[in-house]
Amino acid sequence: MSSLAADLARRLASNAEAVCRHYLSNGHREGRYWLVGDVANTLGRSLFVRLSGPDHGKGAAGKWTDYVALRVMLRSRDWARACGRSAAFAQHNASTRGGA
Repeated sequence: MSSLAADLARRLASNAEAVCRHYLSNGHREGRYWLVGDVANTLGRSLFVRLSGPDHGKGAAGKWTDYVALRVMLRSRDWARACGRSAAFAQHNASTRGGA
């Protein structure tokens, strides 16, 4: 990552709650996380953004996970297994449906 991008990422992560309050205003703080529906700022509890933690690596502030995308991928994998298809086929289908 270029030094400019790394600096921007570091500054955003150090102000993760303010960034979330501005761009993900339909969410709320719950413990060390900001919870909202998705990156389009819809209501819900699928997207988790870590508000505090180290600058980088495991548990870093600013890292996020969208559990709906993860559930779609896992459902596709399970469907593929049930139909005797490969996991690669399921992942391809999940990505073409607008998943993760």
